[in-house]
Amino acid sequence: MAGVSKGVMAKDTIIYMAAKGIEGIVGIITMSVMTYLLATQQMGYYATANIAITTIAMVAIQWLVQSVLRYINKYDIEGRHEEFYSTVFYAWLKVNVVVTLICIALLLIIKIGFGGFEGIFALFGAANSPKAKAFTQAYTSGVFICGILWFITYNTAQLMISMLAAVREAKLNLILSMITVCGRLVFMVIFCKLWTSKIEWIFLSYFITDAIVSLIGMKRLKILKYLKGKGNREILNELKAYGMPLMGNQLATSVLNKSDIYIITIVLSANASGIYQTNYSLIATAFTLLNASVMRGCYPTILRAWSEGKKEDVQRLLNEAVRMYMLVAIPAVAGVFAVSHSAASALFESKYVEGYTVMFWVALGMMFLGLTEYSIKYWELNSNTNAIFKRSLIGGAVNVILNLILVKMTGSYFIASVTTFIGFFVYFVLARYGTRNHLKWEIEPKRFIKILGSALVMVAVIEMLKTILPESKICLAIFIICGIIVYGAMLVITGEVKDEVAVIKNRILKK
Repeated sequence: MAGVSKGVMAKDTIIYMAAKGIEGIVGIITMSVMTYLLATQQMGYYATANIAITTIAMVAIQWLVQSVLRYINKYDIEGRHEEFYSTVFYAWLKVNVVVTLICIALLLIIKIGFGGFEGIFALFGAANSPKAKAFTQAYTSGVFICGILWFITYNTAQLMISMLAAVREAKLNLILSMITVCGRLVFMVIFCKLWTSKIEWIFLSYFITDAIVSLIGMKRLKILKYLKGKGNREILNELKAYGMPLMGNQLATSVLNKSDIYIITIVLSANASGIYQTNYSLIATAFTLLNASVMRGCYPTILRAWSEGKKEDVQRLLNEAVRMYMLVAIPAVAGVFAVSHSAASALFESKYVEGYTVMFWVALGMMFLGLTEYSIKYWELNSNTNAIFKRSLIGGAVNVILNLILVKMTGSYFIASVTTFIGFFVYFVLARYGTRNHLKWEIEPKRFIKILGSALVMVAVIEMLKTILPESKICLAIFIICGIIVYGAMLVITGEVKDEVAVIKNRILKK
């Protein structure tokens, strides 16, 4: 079974990595386009609004997404998938109704009760301040409405994609990834070119695209025929018991990831946060996609083995999953170190380029966040999500405290990227230490050295090319392509990917 599962896991991972690779490329293009559509101040206000919506969605719905991923195989094995789907739908509906009503009430309170953001600033004696006027111009009723609409389709799309991943619909997930990133980019450009560049048009493009993805996912999973009643109370309680502590974990992770944007906006300016967020997002988005591709390819197989009681297989599969993650994460961090300035210069409008200095630290932090996901698998598989929450909370607290002290002290947004890395690293160390006597992943030192050595050779080649070629979009592509070729060649030469090469050769010969 282990050999078969390992092959299945590798196949799914390759499909997801292909999907996320394309998604990442389009995401980079989207971020580049946005720097030309939005001024730095607009980007700062967009970032804070976007983070607020995704964080609310994360807290409100991710507990259900993670619970579905954890238990869908269990109820499939027991032949109770209809009960399971109807229960999930009921929980989803309740969450959306409650959050939507709260958001509408908040909008009415701000607009009617306070007379808009200027009324709120008036409470602090700053009714006519530049910040009050900027907030009023940026956060219009249209932004609120489009944001609420996007919240609904965003969390629905996340749930559908998670369920499709759990039942191993990898190819459809690839298609949906393409629809998501391409649809958002196309609609965004159309709306901003037809009218003026506004934050609400961006959220409207997200709403439309995620609605399309949600409908396709529902149709494929045949969700509509399971929508009967309130589902099963026993199943709902099990989902809550596992997922609710993850609400705190998701919030703490969001604090780790995004609290610095708000601190920079308040302490420094929206311009500074716009520059920081643009460069941060380029790397964070790429690594989030990288983490998701490996995890979605590996986790369903690991979870299936765990549900069937095959603990030894779980350990082997977890070690292999970490190795696959290292194969792409280490060269990704090394590549960011080598091309960060070239990437910012080639992709962003000139005012955003100075923020390239944050990229390496963000990449390093995100790599450790990915490793943390594998370190906490023992707690996830045993439904001990409280242990995860406590450690993520500590990491988040470290990040916020350091940001509050150091951003104001230095007057620079660069330090926020370093404190973000420190927060992620603390979270990783706590998770690694906490599961050390249970399900602890390992990678052979010689394999790690081969991967790291190959990445360093790649960096050396890129640095050499940088002394010959100028900075441009074409040269950036050359740096990346040559880097990938050199890294891949080094893995082959060192024998690190000999098993994968053998599998590819066998498939080619069979065809």
